[in-house]
Amino acid sequence: MNINYHRLFNLNVAHEYFKDGQDRFVRLDPTAETARLLQNGKMLFKRLPHGITVLYRAVEDGISPLVELPGNQHFVFALRCTNLPAFLNLTQLDESPGRKYSSGKILYLTNSPVAASSNSANPEIIGHSLLDSLRAKLFTYAFRVSGNPAVVKFQVTDSAGTPVSVGKDTDGVPFPITLNLTISSVNEFNVQVDLRSKISGRYTITVLDQAGTTTLLQEKIYVDDSLARQQILGVVELVYETGSGHLYGPTEEYRLQFRRASTVWKYFVVNKCSNIDFNSDTISINDNGATTGTPYSINQFSRAYASLKIAADATGPAGNSIGMSYSGVEEFPAVILSGESLSGGQTGVAATGTITIVNNAATGYTISIEGTDFTEGTDFTKGASPADTANSLRLAINGTGAVNASASVLKYDIQVNDQQALVFQSTQGIPFFEIPKTSLQLRRAPGNQILVANLPNPAPGGAMKQVSGNPESEVYLYI
Repeated sequence: MNINYHRLFNLNVAHEYFKDGQDRFVRLDPTAETARLLQNGKMLFKRLPHGITVLYRAVEDGISPLVELPGNQHFVFALRCTNLPAFLNLTQLDESPGRKYSSGKILYLTNSPVAASSNSANPEIIGHSLLDSLRAKLFTYAFRVSGNPAVVKFQVTDSAGTPVSVGKDTDGVPFPITLNLTISSVNEFNVQVDLRSKISGRYTITVLDQAGTTTLLQEKIYVDDSLARQQILGVVELVYETGSGHLYGPTEEYRLQFRRASTVWKYFVVNKCSNIDFNSDTISINDNGATTGTPYSINQFSRAYASLKIAADATGPAGNSIGMSYSGVEEFPAVILSGESLSGGQTGVAATGTITIVNNAATGYTISIEGTDFTEGTDFTKGASPADTANSLRLAINGTGAVNASASVLKYDIQVNDQQALVFQSTQGIPFFEIPKTSLQLRRAPGNQILVANLPNPAPGGAMKQVSGNPESEVYLYI
């Protein structure tokens, strides 16, 4: 007797970082509930080189199922990662500019039943959204609300937007779908959420004001007892609806499409060679690379930092008494000071310090020198480049007459291991790609000399920083 199986669906996992477009990072595993569904439906779960397939046992015609399940089904898979640091660096995971991926969030990927495709050359593309957390079906939800209102309203809705009860009283009567919560003595709200009688899946927690008219807090969650005990990257849910009639029709074709990330590339060029003089030589980065067959474009690089030397007018210990401080509201500071006061003012020597512009996007900050404030936008102006900003600050310091110190422009940006360094950054994000970007050159003028013909690309698993909302990858280059 022949045993026939027919493919229910194929799911390919793609990633733009790799030159062949196929993902190497993630693994899909059926959840416990889906494993039971597959068993009950006489179905097989198989791994493909770059994805998975599910097959069902068919009768002799090779199409009709041996065990026919109802048409309304959800196949759910845990999304795991084999190299999480590299995946997080190389993948664009933000849902939108206003909803960014962060630790604790999980990816949620699902299909649209009405957009089903049986064409392997044109599969249904599945992108991702973000959920705020993964929860067991019974959990305590603790939260704070700005302004500390005395009473708030609490609701939980399912994936269809229908409010659900979050538990029962001692008599087994379901709680109202809207609960009134009272703030605690430590300005916190707490509520036990019991969804053990509900199906696993997406839910939304909403906190409203006492009048029920203003949303104070909202969190999207995924509820599954088994998954909540595991470390997963996300959830893939393939939905079949009775009305579509697709469950046992032609094989469905899906593709999970992960997009490559882009970052600003920042190079710290550290001068270890006595043949290079930052005072007389002009160092630059030039992009002479090809763009054909790659996602790269020709990029421009500019100086990312600029520094001022602050020197006390008086020599000796008097110069050491000049204090410096910085205040600003931005997450990433606009400047770095060499210290809280000038230093090195020995007998006959003027104490010195530095002010380095490191975030030229910042505005409205204040630098105080010897009690005199210099506020951006009032006393000096942010320019188009860090050098322009530094020069405006230099003129303000030297022109006030109230500070017993003077400012001058340094030809280098910072010091790395006590060696002078210049800092360059790309003016736009550069995508990560398996094939390195080439012909990114470090040059010196006069003479248009190529110091480095192919600058190294940032390491795929290297550290990244967020500066003014933009991800940055750093490369240290010793010349």
